[in-house]
Amino acid sequence: MKGVDIREELTRFKNKTRSKEDELIQEANRILSNDIFSEDKILKNLKHYNNSFEIVDEADVDADMIFKISEIKKIALQYRLKFIDSKYYKAEIPYEAILKIKYINLTYKKDIKGFKILAPLEAFKEDGIKKPAILFAPTNLGNYYIIHKWGSDFKWYRKMLSWPLKNFDHLFGTVLIYTLIVTLSIPTPLITLDATAGYWSGYRAAAFMHLLIFHCGVTAYITFAFGKNLSSITWNHYRDFG
Repeated sequence: MKGVDIREELTRFKNKTRSKEDELIQEANRILSNDIFSEDKILKNLKHYNNSFEIVDEADVDADMIFKISEIKKIALQYRLKFIDSKYYKAEIPYEAILKIKYINLTYKKDIKGFKILAPLEAFKEDGIKKPAILFAPTNLGNYYIIHKWGSDFKWYRKMLSWPLKNFDHLFGTVLIYTLIVTLSIPTPLITLDATAGYWSGYRAAAFMHLLIFHCGVTAYITFAFGKNLSSITWNHYRDFG
């Protein structure tokens, strides 16, 4: 099966969800941003003007490589990724990424800061250079621009494995479905000593409820005791994510 390229997933999701209204809003924000930095308004907006040298101007770069935080979050939750400051990345950032940053800085007279990396938790370890990761820089309109992508693609089944830990609803749904399958697979004689009981009976319903309570308890213990926290809670936090 073909691997999963996170950058392609981001682009696919953006193209599927963005509307003409979104584009109009982006254009309006761009006009307002440029107006702030007109000569007669620079002193009034000096703080924003100074900060503008540390972020990417969306007018200077490829629009296809610019993504909203909501789009990045969507992919992070689907594939159980973290979107955190680059300072937490312990492996050496590829030289190609450094060259791209230097190019932007020199070409557009910038000193880009505030980099973030979208990657699985494993990538933030010493030997994580082979894991898929994307380096982002903030833009003047509050979005993020892709600087560079490296590492191997994800296995095709990662999204499926990440589904149960996406949020509480997904976790409970997984436990519910698993319990139902287990309950339906148990022979009636193992549920009750009542020889007259049929397959569909109150005994099986009672067994389902008891197993559900048991499985919920076990899941809660494994999930939280071993740091397997939900992606929706920790996708943009360095700690509390296993």
